[in-house]
Amino acid sequence: ILGVFAGVAVGIGFMHLDTGSTLRIALALLVACVVAVALRVGERPNLEVPIAALFLIGFATANVSELGIQRIWETGVGAGVAILVSSLLWPPDPVRELTRRLDRLRAEVVHDLATVAGDLATGDHTMRLDDVREHSLEAVRDVFALESARRALRWSPLRRRDATAVDALAARIHVAARVYRHTRAVARDVLDTDVRDPRLAAATRDLADAVDRSLAGFPSDEPLARAADALDAPAEGEAAIVAAQLRQLLADLGSMRQDP
Repeated sequence: ILGVFAGVAVGIGFMHLDTGSTLRIALALLVACVVAVALRVGERPNLEVPIAALFLIGFATANVSELGIQRIWETGVGAGVAILVSSLLWPPDPVRELTRRLDRLRAEVVHDLATVAGDLATGDHTMRLDDVREHSLEAVRDVFALESARRALRWSPLRRRDATAVDALAARIHVAARVYRHTRAVARDVLDTDVRDPRLAAATRDLADAVDRSLAGFPSDEPLARAADALDAPAEGEAAIVAAQLRQLLADLGSMRQDP
C-alpha cells in the first residue's frame, strides 16, 4: 500500500515537469526504482512504486491529481477488502505452519544426533558440520518466526481459539532450538577428536530417542534414564570431552521435561 502511495506521488511530481515524455518517464522510473529499494518488502524492492508511477504518467490527462486520488482510493478499498477476507473468511493457519516447522526440526535434529551416534560407534567422520550448523540456524529462525504466528492470532477472530495449540507448538520449537545448540557442540567435538566409543554411541541414540519423543509430545523418561546410566560411567581422554557435552544435553533435556 505504501508503495502505491509513493508511486502516485512520484508520478504526480513528474507530470508537473516541463520535459519531453520520454525523458519524463525515464526520470520517473529512475526515482521510483530508488524509492522501491528504500521501501523494499523483505529482500525484494517494492515494485508497486514504479508500477504506480508509470500507470499514472501513462494514463494521466489534465486532471492528473484526480487520477492520483482515484488510484489511492482504489488501493485503499482493495487493501480493506483483502484484510477483511484474510481475517474473517480465509485467515492464515498458524497451527499448520508451526506444525510443519516443528516436524522439519524434529526430523533434522534426530537425524543429526543419529549421525553423531554412528560416528561414535565406528570412529568414522561421515557427518557434515556445515549441515548441522545450518539446521541450528534454521531452528533459531523458527523461534523468531513465532511472533508472526502469534500476530496472526491477534488479527484473526476465527483463529484466536488456537492460542493454546500455538503455545504448545512454540514451546516444542524452543526445545528444538535449545537441543540444536548442544547437538552442534557435540558434533564439533566428535569431528575434532578420534573417539570410538560404543557406550557413548548408545547414549547418543537414547538422547536422540528422547528428543524425538519430547518434540512429538510423548514422555521421554525411559530413554533419558538409559542415557543417564550410560553417561554415569567415567570416560577418559578425548572421550571425556564428548561425554561432557552429552551430559550437558542430558541435563538440559531433564530440566525442560520438568518445566511446567
